[in-house]
Amino acid sequence: MKNHSLLLLAIFATANIYAQTYTINFAATGAATTVDSVKVENFTHPATVKWHSGDVLQLQLSNGINEIGINNQSLQICPNPMQGQSEIYFYAEQAGNAILSIYDIAGKEVLQTESKLLQGMQKYLLTGLKQGLYFVNICGDGYFYSAKLISLNTTASESKIKYLGSEKQEVANITLKNTNATITMPYTIGDNLRFIGYKGSFTSILNDVPTASKTITFAFTYSGITTVLIPGGSFTMGSPTTEVNHNNDEVEYQVTLSQFRMSKYEITNTQYAVFLNGKSIGSNGLYAAGAYPTQVLIYASSGSYDVGLHYTGGKWVAVTGCENKPVINVSWYGATEFATYAGGTLPTEAQWEYACRGTTTTPFNTGNCLSYLQANYYWQSPYNNCINTITTSPHTTQAVGTYTANAYGLHDMHGNVCEWCSDWYGTYPTTAQTNPTGAISGINRVNRGSGFISLAKMCRSAMRLWDDPGSVYDFMGFRVVLAP
Repeated sequence: MKNHSLLLLAIFATANIYAQTYTINFAATGAATTVDSVKVENFTHPATVKWHSGDVLQLQLSNGINEIGINNQSLQICPNPMQGQSEIYFYAEQAGNAILSIYDIAGKEVLQTESKLLQGMQKYLLTGLKQGLYFVNICGDGYFYSAKLISLNTTASESKIKYLGSEKQEVANITLKNTNATITMPYTIGDNLRFIGYKGSFTSILNDVPTASKTITFAFTYSGITTVLIPGGSFTMGSPTTEVNHNNDEVEYQVTLSQFRMSKYEITNTQYAVFLNGKSIGSNGLYAAGAYPTQVLIYASSGSYDVGLHYTGGKWVAVTGCENKPVINVSWYGATEFATYAGGTLPTEAQWEYACRGTTTTPFNTGNCLSYLQANYYWQSPYNNCINTITTSPHTTQAVGTYTANAYGLHDMHGNVCEWCSDWYGTYPTTAQTNPTGAISGINRVNRGSGFISLAKMCRSAMRLWDDPGSVYDFMGFRVVLAP
């Protein structure tokens, strides 16, 4: 045993102290602009830490396993080769769950145990670990420790971790809170890290290999939107000159699009209210921290078409019974700000028409006619020679999803409300395009689909409408596009 003792002394004497760190900060865009907490995972050298708002995360640089010390201030490992066991002591900075993990030098997890701990000094007993060099990682709420363990045990007994207890009993408090602590993680240059950011009900995941101190920015996506995947493909945009009510600005040309996700329904009053209240937008409809701080995003609904949002008691709320109706009185700026908040964009004009058609080439995705059973429009004026047996239309918006979806699973692409697109209105190109985004400048923004007051001919898939981006109407809404 004399040689074993000399080996341990030599390792203690040569353990290196970290001399350099990367400081990692966190920011957010989209549905939230701050981050509550972050889980950081090192896939290359297995380790996990938890960061809370107010903490400082430092990656402690090393050149490999040899630079990780056997003990540190908050984690002590006391090996007992004579009995083939080691005692592990660490301080739990706050009550809550803690995970103790043992990894071999190749990064493979050997043992793991999870315990619900009180705050204070903790004691574990590790037995049966065969001879070798290991990582010991302790991860709890607001703290993370790592050290290396030299095991000299040569027995063939099964390895186990046994919790021996806490030396300091305090009332458990696992409420998420700011610890204002410095959280450290061992990091070797080139390690692949995964950052999982949390803000309320929002979650965002990023992978990164840091090469310096930096800020990780999470794009939080509003999860309250149901989307459908629109497959990539090519189609003929516009309409043939033989189509009844063809307009001169519908010149046909070939378009190829990458796949994308589109909201299955028009954005509703309830969804838009979440955005307005989450960003503390007041009754004037201005968003001072947004991209368009001087532009009104929305006006409260009133009068004969009072089916939108009201500003009441310092909050935006949907008119009773209209929670699931499409939001109205939204400007292009208001639609764009919501799309950004949701982690997406407004559809391009090409995306909108491609999604609306759902592989069809007829005037409507329902064929050559659009009946009163298929869309909410001015039923007294059906298309061409088509006939509606019921002509008393609703004359107001209907709840999204009232009518049957098209081939891609999208509802209300014809009628209900006009839908803002991202493009400036301009002349179509004459050559084939891939993922076109429209004119580079202009005066008006495109809107598509027409609304509940529109004649059937205005609801055609190829029909182009446009308005000043600041315009608001009780028949104007939108839907959003998200990454696939």
